[in-house]
Amino acid sequence: MSENRFLSFVFIKGLLFLLTGICLLVLPKITSLSFGFMLCLAFMLMGGYEIINAFFFRNFSRHSILDVIVGLILFITGLILLFVPVFDVMIIISLIGIYFILKSISSNAFGIQTRKILSCRWLNLIISIIELFFGLVIIISIPTGALWLAGILTGIDFILSGFTYINMHIATNYLKEE
Repeated sequence: MSENRFLSFVFIKGLLFLLTGICLLVLPKITSLSFGFMLCLAFMLMGGYEIINAFFFRNFSRHSILDVIVGLILFITGLILLFVPVFDVMIIISLIGIYFILKSISSNAFGIQTRKILSCRWLNLIISIIELFFGLVIIISIPTGALWLAGILTGIDFILSGFTYINMHIATNYLKEE
């Protein structure tokens, strides 16, 4: 895979994370869409995107199996959220906590793997620490936690991840031009 194609992948992933996070946090406030429905759509969209990306970049990424598992957990959580009256909300909250912990490992692996390609890779380490913290907060607060807490933390994570990927793309392009 060429470096330009990889950089465009990083930019598109960052843009999708950023837009999904903003929509997740803003749309329930300005439209009649419920927060649970937006959370369901965001999980299914980003989970499907992670699965597709892991499939297309399986030859480039050494941790593509982990990305598939992360995408499947997120997509399945979105599907389960569609049927909330049937399932227990604790299952959904625990799946979101597991997602954050696995995403933290995946983000860290991505940062280590691309340390020679991308600039500002230390941002990926910060994001992976934040995701690990979010996962631990959600798992520790399962008995008293609510779905809205998991949803807000997910929206914040999507926005931070989006800014990180876009920043890495811009910084790498800037250094490449010098």
